Amino acid sequence: MMSAENNLETNPGDGLAELVKAEPGHDIAASVARIDAAPTLAEKGQLLREMPAEARNQTLGALPAPVIAALIEGDPEQNMALIANLPAEKYRQVINLGAPAQGRAWLERAVGTGTLAGSILPSLMTASDLADMLLTEPSVRRALPRLLNFERAERWRQLLTTNEWHKSIDGLLLSDSDELLGKAQIRNKSVKAVLQSLLDYVPELYLETINLARERATRMDENPDEYENITSAPFGLPELAGSVASPMGAVDGATSPPLSPLADLIPEGGDPVFALATSGLTPVRKAELEDQLKSLLRNEIVATASFAQADMQRAAGRVLFYLRAGLESFGPTLGDATLALETKHLNEISAIGARQAESFRQKALALSGLRDWLDGRQRQFLDALKSPEAGVHPVTREPVLFLAGRAKQGRSEWHPTPLLEIQDQLSDIGAWGALARAAFGTAERMHLIYTAQKTRTWDEALRRTVLALTLYRRWEPELVRAAEDYADFRRRYGTGKTNGLDEARQIVLDALDATPDAAWKPSDAKARARELLLRAVTEIETMPLPGMPGRRSG
Repeated sequence: MMSAENNLETNPGDGLAELVKAEPGHDIAASVARIDAAPTLAEKGQLLREMPAEARNQTLGALPAPVIAALIEGDPEQNMALIANLPAEKYRQVINLGAPAQGRAWLERAVGTGTLAGSILPSLMTASDLADMLLTEPSVRRALPRLLNFERAERWRQLLTTNEWHKSIDGLLLSDSDELLGKAQIRNKSVKAVLQSLLDYVPELYLETINLARERATRMDENPDEYENITSAPFGLPELAGSVASPMGAVDGATSPPLSPLADLIPEGGDPVFALATSGLTPVRKAELEDQLKSLLRNEIVATASFAQADMQRAAGRVLFYLRAGLESFGPTLGDATLALETKHLNEISAIGARQAESFRQKALALSGLRDWLDGRQRQFLDALKSPEAGVHPVTREPVLFLAGRAKQGRSEWHPTPLLEIQDQLSDIGAWGALARAAFGTAERMHLIYTAQKTRTWDEALRRTVLALTLYRRWEPELVRAAEDYADFRRRYGTGKTNGLDEARQIVLDALDATPDAAWKPSDAKARARELLLRAVTEIETMPLPGMPGRRSG
């Protein structure tokens, strides 16, 4: 329980204190009597401000609504923060004392207190009351057609079944509402803050309020004499939810079908390969493919259950990935892709691409048993592949998997990784993990190798393994002193030396062949380790040498 405290913003939950029991020892009736006995509004306000937060809340809940309104109206600079201490029911009583325009002012005041409790209070009103109050602001009335995503909802009516459209209409209308509200030309910033608070705390109430306001604004437009005290602005509102079968409306008196949502998500020419592959097909076949593409896109987005533009674009990216990856399975040329599109259903091609994306995930899971011998980047790569997202590169439009670069990274920060790069990394992980396990034995020793002289990465550990074999004839990369031993390798086996790299390669291969075959799993692990070690020999010869203070690199 809080002690006496004069700050009116001490607890963001104060505005919901009808749920809080009376503070022990606090006599609410006595507090109300003291407020009543104070001769001036200034003294009443001072008494309230001096109370502990919970006692103040309980007292405000017992005072008549007109008294509270008079206190705040009489000295808003001193008493405005009292709004954040009002119980919800008392706030509703205060807000309903006057006309809708006065009620809107109280909405703005609650949000304007800068407290969480104040910002939540408008969300405790009914949609009907909120609609009436918000309609008293002309710029809100003018912005009504743009406060929900009516245009997107109408476009998607073409692709969704009647049942899907009815189930999805709320999500369609609320999609990207924050962006819509941010762009709305509402001059009154305080009332815009009220709308934002509704959207932040109870989006469903925002949706219901805007829809009710639209309906009432339409009636006001048709019967202006009945609403002279509220409206003076034209509306031109779109017709949307009244009839599923009716079009959204006419532009300049002419009825024209709305644009397909595909224009937003997969613009014409958005995928150059797909566009080129279909260029030689007949118009009839192109129309069939477009219908199949719409069906794939609809299914992907409905399954995602989000109609936000970013989420739908990601869904479209997945669809394009499946199609592009599936087409590549039929052959490497554009003609192969065209033939597949001419003879195959897009669902069949998409299924092949989806299986390819899943195959990467399965390979990552299969390699998880080697993670104790991997470095941090390799472990993160395998973790990211457990939940990749298929898509197309934003610049090259090539199929990629979006992967997290670190644990708990936000989806917007995932980086696009080409499929060939994923294949190469998985191959290196498998080969290195098997080599490290066979050569070094325990995970504890592997950890010591990574931490010795800040080796850190698997490829550096691999190069130091080669140095240890060629210079010391031992599988002990911990022995390597980077600056000295890299230079020593160049002096012994570098370009121009007798036998040169061939001798170094033979030393490494002899050491590899001397290892027991039983230590290598799976059966091809030893052959793959051979490729890695030989690659590392070449890298050591060509890479820049680490700095060697006081010595020249030879």
